Amino acid sequence: MRTWGVRRSSGLVALLFGLVLLGGCATRHGHSLTNRFVVPGKPAVDLGGPPVGTSEVRRQKQKLTKAQQAAASTPRPQTGFGATIEGADKRLAAALLADTVLPTMASHLQVAEEYRRIGVLDAAYDGLHRALGKEPRSAVAHEALARVWRDWGMPGEGLGAAYRAAYYDRGSASAQNTLGTVFDALGRPEDARAAFERALVLDPAASWALNNLCYLDFRLGRLKEAQAECAAALRLTPDFVAAHNNMGLIHAAAGEFVQARRSFLEAGDEASADFNLGIVYLRDSDYSSAADAFEEAIKARPEFTAAKTRAHAARMRVISGRIDR
Repeated sequence: MRTWGVRRSSGLVALLFGLVLLGGCATRHGHSLTNRFVVPGKPAVDLGGPPVGTSEVRRQKQKLTKAQQAAASTPRPQTGFGATIEGADKRLAAALLADTVLPTMASHLQVAEEYRRIGVLDAAYDGLHRALGKEPRSAVAHEALARVWRDWGMPGEGLGAAYRAAYYDRGSASAQNTLGTVFDALGRPEDARAAFERALVLDPAASWALNNLCYLDFRLGRLKEAQAECAAALRLTPDFVAAHNNMGLIHAAAGEFVQARRSFLEAGDEASADFNLGIVYLRDSDYSSAADAFEEAIKARPEFTAAKTRAHAARMRVISGRIDR
C-alpha cells in the first residue's frame, strides 16, 4: 500500500520513524506505513476505482470474428526484447495478441492497462498515446494517462489529463476519483476531498471513493470521520480489503489494538493480521509488542520471510534499548 503527500498525524509520524529505525526501505514517495502491509496490490487508497476501459473493450470484442476471438484468447510465446515479461503474463500476452489481430483504440487501451497493472509504465504510456491518437477526446484514455503519471511519481504531469477525463465525461465517478488521487498526490487534500465527494454524488455506491475519503481523513487525524467513511464503504462492499486495513489503522491510532487486529484479520489471514499489527505497534516505538506480533505471524506462516526479518530487527531494538539503559 502507498500513502500520498498529505499531512500526517503525529502518531503516524512516530510510526514512520519506527520503520526507518527498523531499516524499512524508502520509496520515491517517502517512508510509508501502508507500504509495509502484506496484502500486495491492495493499497489503503484505491488508486483508481474500477478498471478503465471495461465497457469499451467489451464492445470492441463483440466486433471481432469468431476466428479473431479464438486467436486472441490463445496467447503465443513472445520473442525478442521483453520476452520474459510479455510471455510470462497471460493477460498481457492476450491483450498484445488481440491488439495485433485488430488494432483499435480499445485494444491499445487494454494493452496500456495491462502494462500499468504490472508496473511497466513507459509501455503503458506509449499504449495510451496510441489510443489517444485514434480518439483524442476519450475520457477513459485521459483518465488512464493521469493514473500512469500519478503512479510514475509525477502527478503534476497527470493533472491536465485528469481534468480532461472529468471534462469529456462529466458523469464519470471514476474520473472524479482519479482526479482526487492526483490532487492527493500533489498535497492538496481539500481539492482531493472535493473530487471524491463529487464521485459519490455521481455514484453513491462508489465504495472506493468512500475508502479514499476514509484514508484521507485518517492521515489528517480526523479519526471519527474516517471511521464513519470506512464503515460506509464496508457496508457497500463487505469484502473490501483496503477499507478493512484502513479500519485497522484507525483502531490502532486510537489505541484499540484488539479491534485493529480484528479488522486486519477481515482483510487477510492470521499471519497477515499479526504482521500488520506488528507494523502499527511501531507507531509508539513498541518494539517488544511488534516483535511478539511478527513472531505470531511466523507461527501462522513459517515461511513468512518478511515477518522473520522484522521480528529479528524488532528484537534487536529491544536488546539495544536494554543495553543502552
